[in-house]
Amino acid sequence: MRLYKANLLGPRWHKILRWIGFELFILLFGLFAIQRTMLSIILLVIVAAILLVIRLFVRKDFMLSLRLLPGLLVVMAILFPFIQLPAGIPDIRPEFIVILAAWVVWFLRSAAIGHPVLLRYYPAYKWFGLFAFSILLSMVYIVIFRGQSIIWRDLWEPLKLLLYFLIFALVANSRPNKINLKRYYMLALVVLMLSALFSFLQFFNVAGINQVISPYYAPTQMGDLLVHSRVTGTTPNPNEFGALMVLGLSIAFSGGLFLQERRLRILCWSALPVLGLALVLTLSRSALVALSLSWITVIFLFIRRKKKYRVRRLVLLLLLSCVLIAFLLQFLPEKAIFRYAQLANIKEATSMQARLINWEHNIVLWKESPWFGWGPGKDNMTTIVDNEWLLILRRYGIMGLTVFICLFSSLFFGLSRIRNRNPESSVVALTIALQGTFIGYALYMGVAVVYHSLQLMPIFLLFLGLAYSQWQPPKNRKEVL
Repeated sequence: MRLYKANLLGPRWHKILRWIGFELFILLFGLFAIQRTMLSIILLVIVAAILLVIRLFVRKDFMLSLRLLPGLLVVMAILFPFIQLPAGIPDIRPEFIVILAAWVVWFLRSAAIGHPVLLRYYPAYKWFGLFAFSILLSMVYIVIFRGQSIIWRDLWEPLKLLLYFLIFALVANSRPNKINLKRYYMLALVVLMLSALFSFLQFFNVAGINQVISPYYAPTQMGDLLVHSRVTGTTPNPNEFGALMVLGLSIAFSGGLFLQERRLRILCWSALPVLGLALVLTLSRSALVALSLSWITVIFLFIRRKKKYRVRRLVLLLLLSCVLIAFLLQFLPEKAIFRYAQLANIKEATSMQARLINWEHNIVLWKESPWFGWGPGKDNMTTIVDNEWLLILRRYGIMGLTVFICLFSSLFFGLSRIRNRNPESSVVALTIALQGTFIGYALYMGVAVVYHSLQLMPIFLLFLGLAYSQWQPPKNRKEVL
């Protein structure tokens, strides 16, 4: 009876929401036109996002359809720059606004029909919660026992984790079928190649792109881009773009090995040279090493599945990779060859020596508060440590780092359970690609950041959410919270 009543109320509530949103949008637009205050700008953007979500994802029967949401988020997270705000307010990602708007609409719908929001149960949920608790515990500890103060910027750390959880949970509950999952796979490769093509335009500075468009993506890295020709693509810096290409190359490589559809395999093979060249142009040594580990993991998992008839694909892709490397060596800039050659003796590189000094300083700080750390410490400590594992250790201590590792381990091993219960080729390809990326990122985090990157981590969680949307729980376990 309740469902029938909800269907009757659906069209009416849909119209009411649209009219209320439209009137609020007009009101805030007028406020912005008159005063142009920062509050009016933020409210205007939030209401506009809610209207977009209602238009795209709420049907006339007031049912929330998440079918288009993952694709929209993939496009926005990879191709869109940060929304730059004045007056010292931190820049924000556009996908964060869409995610918050989607959750607001979801709760409004649930309140209208008198039905609670139901989420599928995933073991990683508890580790998200425990890591948030460890962050708050560390902040309380330094105030009570260390006499340190907390500034408002410190509160961004638990809020950031909440946003990460909302992204993962919403995409994981979108539940696309196998046809839509393959479409997302194809869309992801196309969008990643568009991002790579943008980096090619940066490298050659086509039509003055580095003076007009690139500053919106990497306002603090224009020196590296213009002087050293280190492309940033659609991310804030070359290392992050290299890490993004590691994810793309892992998806393409795994897809070429496991996907059954010929059209998708051809797309994967075609993406390899495009994404590979983009990674090389970043001159990121850490990304190159991370890619090597990722591909080794993919090959290892491929061999473990013991599909003998697929060995030809592996040999073909390895041969293509060798040809690609030989081709790139002929056209690589001399500076790129010099930087990558330093991997043979990385300790002599000036950047590595600077990192070692920075690490020693932060290790000394951590030893003064080893168990619970110093909290975010944005008032009196640097946020640039050049080692994310050490940054988390210094901020949240041994307790926080242990929970963080458990969170990543839960997500990593959950991918194996998904693959074992759902042998669909696109699911196998995506889960193995993400596990390879996990291993590559574990090394990459030793010299750069993934979790603290407001663009890279949401992208990674988007793909993890897509993989977890194919979760098939055991029959004797509850599926929803």
